Amino acid sequence: MGWTVADLFAIEDVGSKTALVELLVVGVAVLIVAHALRRPALRPIGLTGVGAVYVASHTIVLGVQVLPALGFVVLLITHVELRILADRFARLYELALSAADRARIRGALGRAALRLATAAILAVVVPLIAANLAVAGVVPLTTIPSAILLAAGLVAIVVALAILPSLRGRAA
Repeated sequence: MGWTVADLFAIEDVGSKTALVELLVVGVAVLIVAHALRRPALRPIGLTGVGAVYVASHTIVLGVQVLPALGFVVLLITHVELRILADRFARLYELALSAADRARIRGALGRAALRLATAAILAVVVPLIAANLAVAGVVPLTTIPSAILLAAGLVAIVVALAILPSLRGRAA
């Protein structure tokens, strides 16, 4: 949220700045209400509002700065994945489990953390390599279609990492 607020201060157009600040206030208000009323279902709506302000401010007014944008996306992906992992594994640790069950759960949690780390690294490294190749002239596509193809490739890698454990289970 700090990056988003800092970016809003950089906008000189009063109309755009006002609209984006209003959307940010709505997003933050939804997050506060979700926390105060203990309604976790509202949290994604608030996060979407904050993310929409960031994306809108950069696509419409400020332009896209690659490294901060990638960092923001990686942080959002990591946040969502960690919330999913917490929801999935926290209940298991509350139960009385045998040592073998705990070892299996730790192994599954370790594999999930490895997939998350791999996805986060690829989300930063792949676009940077593609940008360097484009600037060097190795890859001639430097337009929107190349960005869409790059995003599709990244999504395919993340999906493959997510599906890999279930494919191993079927083969065994």
